[in-house]
Amino acid sequence: MSPSHQRKRRARIVPALALTAIAAVAALAAFVVAPRLNDQSAFGSADVTAPAGADGAATATRGAAATSSAPYTIKPEPTKVATDAPVKTTGGKVDVVLTYAGFDRTAGTVQAGGLVTGVLEDGGTCTLTLSKGAVEVTATSTGAADAASTTCGLLETPSGLAAGTWDAVLTYSSDDAHGKSDAQEVTVP
Repeated sequence: MSPSHQRKRRARIVPALALTAIAAVAALAAFVVAPRLNDQSAFGSADVTAPAGADGAATATRGAAATSSAPYTIKPEPTKVATDAPVKTTGGKVDVVLTYAGFDRTAGTVQAGGLVTGVLEDGGTCTLTLSKGAVEVTATSTGAADAASTTCGLLETPSGLAAGTWDAVLTYSSDDAHGKSDAQEVTVP
């Protein structure tokens, strides 16, 4: 291509790029300014009801914030509030739920957790018992009062359990309550 042909081509490209840039700036300005010209915010219209005028009728304005010369009064806190019903803590025989039990490959242990309903207390003993034939392995944790139950937290057996299917049962005992979960199978690879 000859040098004069390159100059002509460049002379056509530069104005086209300039026009594109001007169009982009104009579109951005239209997006920001146009809603204000139409009494709208950039994100939609804003209808505001102003306080009642001298004739008692409320007036609607578009795009303007309503103002009031009336003083703001802080209202007292309500005396009645919505609350949950109290948790019944029966003690005695309670329901124990084994919420999860499974083998953790990283630790090489069986980990479990659960909760006790019917009692809300700290200090009881949660015991996870794994049994396979005549072999039993246990893990314990201390119960802790939660919002509506007593939780057992993490129970973890020692590592090195024999491979196979184990039956897991969670029991809870304290001075005031005792209970036992249904058995759950746990597979150790």
